[in-house]
Amino acid sequence: MKRTFTVAAALIAALSLAMPAAGIAGKTKKVKVVDDYFAPTKITVKKNTKIAFKWDKTNLNTHNVTMKKGPKGVKKTKKPCAKGKITKCNKSASGSIGINFKPTFNKPGTYKFTCTIHPTVMNTTVKVKK
Repeated sequence: MKRTFTVAAALIAALSLAMPAAGIAGKTKKVKVVDDYFAPTKITVKKNTKIAFKWDKTNLNTHNVTMKKGPKGVKKTKKPCAKGKITKCNKSASGSIGINFKPTFNKPGTYKFTCTIHPTVMNTTVKVKK
């Protein structure tokens, strides 16, 4: 009986080490860029998480993802970029499909994004926890 318990405990310990922790930093999350909205409109992630903004393959309209407000010390990027730290890359290229925008959120705080072509209907908020 004691041996069975020891083997079971060892098995449980091994399995717990093999499974990733839920919400671990560095995991990639997705935000859809669709005619004419972002989904979800609010998302909370841990520091150093990547967010892949994915343009829907059925889009007919041109869209972009542009930071309109970020935490203190984060300046708006002037030129579009595809990936990198959010503090240096917070503006996507514009297009209807096939755009790649995957920033890493390396600084905690609240980020507000818009599509500058459809600013009244396309907005999303990213909250980054420590």
